[in-house]
Amino acid sequence: MEKSFLQRISGSVIEKIRYHLLEKKMVSPAGIAILLIITVMMAYSTVLGSMGLSVGVVLGFAGIFFCVLCIIYPSLGFYSAYSVCLFLMLPGWFLKSAAMIPTGLIPEYISYLALLGIISQQTYRKEITREFWQSAITIWLLVLFGYSLLQFFNPSMNQKLGWFMYFRKQISLLAFFYASYSFFNSRRAIVFFTKFWIILATIEALYCCKQQWFGFSSVEYEWLISDPVRYNLFVNGAFVRRFGLLSDPSAAGILYACSTVLLIVMMQCAKTNSKRVLYGVLAFIHFMASSYTGTRTATLMIVAGIAFYCILTLYKKSTIIFSSVFVVAFAALMVAPIYDNMIINRLRSTFEGSKDPSAKVRDVNRQRVQPYVYSHPIGGGYATCGIVGELYNPGHFLNQIPADSSFMQVMMEQGPIGLAFMLIFYYIIMRTGIKWLYRVRDPEIEAIYLGHMVAVFSLMVGQFSQMAIGQYPSVLYFYSVMAIFLKLHKYDTDKPVEYKLI
Repeated sequence: MEKSFLQRISGSVIEKIRYHLLEKKMVSPAGIAILLIITVMMAYSTVLGSMGLSVGVVLGFAGIFFCVLCIIYPSLGFYSAYSVCLFLMLPGWFLKSAAMIPTGLIPEYISYLALLGIISQQTYRKEITREFWQSAITIWLLVLFGYSLLQFFNPSMNQKLGWFMYFRKQISLLAFFYASYSFFNSRRAIVFFTKFWIILATIEALYCCKQQWFGFSSVEYEWLISDPVRYNLFVNGAFVRRFGLLSDPSAAGILYACSTVLLIVMMQCAKTNSKRVLYGVLAFIHFMASSYTGTRTATLMIVAGIAFYCILTLYKKSTIIFSSVFVVAFAALMVAPIYDNMIINRLRSTFEGSKDPSAKVRDVNRQRVQPYVYSHPIGGGYATCGIVGELYNPGHFLNQIPADSSFMQVMMEQGPIGLAFMLIFYYIIMRTGIKWLYRVRDPEIEAIYLGHMVAVFSLMVGQFSQMAIGQYPSVLYFYSVMAIFLKLHKYDTDKPVEYKLI
């Protein structure tokens, strides 16, 4: 297939960069000229400016160098988009506020760099075939993208800035899905990604446990108490909700719950006792971390994920044993005579239903917004409800109603039509995963399908009471798993393979 003009230009530029940077080690006229420019700028900024300006120049060139590496090595950009999510809150912690620091743009930009590197290399570019564009997941992603584009003309929006912010992120997520599909060009790549995700989530979970066992650092504590609204949200009575390295306890709890069910499935599918013990210990750490966040949605996600796993594998004897043990352990946790443990009480409150005060408030809000939704089939427009609505669309009716769940937010902002599109999209994702789960023959391939399916299903359940799919790094994981569902079955085989996960 003939390359497009953009692909030829980008490929030529990247080859030149690769030649001067990697092959010649900057020992070329162009490389020496670049180094001289950097040297002069550092000297100038140090003598005539300040030490801070000199450091800024060094960091600026380091950033440029990193961007070039992400283009030359797309795998670096792909995994850096995930890894940088561990550090997005650090500037806010030191400056006591993250409101004016758009660190969330960093994963987006890195995603674009990885995409640029992928489309400029034939090895990855050849993965995008007609099969990719004809898959139901891709088609519905484009349908949702088109619907979000049409929302620009929604007459209920007072301003378009909120729509632009939402639409910009959708473009970056589509780019990341495209990059993920291209990047997962082998069984080894998918197995490595699964291991990487487990390690990344474990680092997060261990840091959350550190906050619970050893307390907050001085920087974290000062950041927590610097905002009264944040403090009231994170501290309920005497229970201090932990948040790990993420922005808030809800986002952290959702991440830990998702990884908990993934590890439980891997534990059940493991072939050796040592790996079962390893996955079991990791699953326990992630479960403890989710309980420390005090996020009741996380508890619901874990229960729903385990129930879904048991339904999918009910034909297995090990599943029957595991489900029996889980039911007994869950019942014991609910009825055990322990009333002075705040963490256990928080877990139990998940299943109180209408007795919970916050659940009553949510029911009232849903009834209050129903007349507006019935009269606005395409909703009130993006960024119109809750606190975000006050920022981007002040004076809108939906400003009065908080978006306490993703389904609620979609119903208010995109209307019943948008909510229907979203639910159909979720159905297609799960249908695709289930279709290939029962068709593959390799036990490792089956385990990967099963683990990621249960994890994604738990995220969908979390959407009922939180914005579970939207914050980093969970949203990146969600889009990568969709690509895995489309590609993994191609590497199915009955023969022994070199790269083992289970």
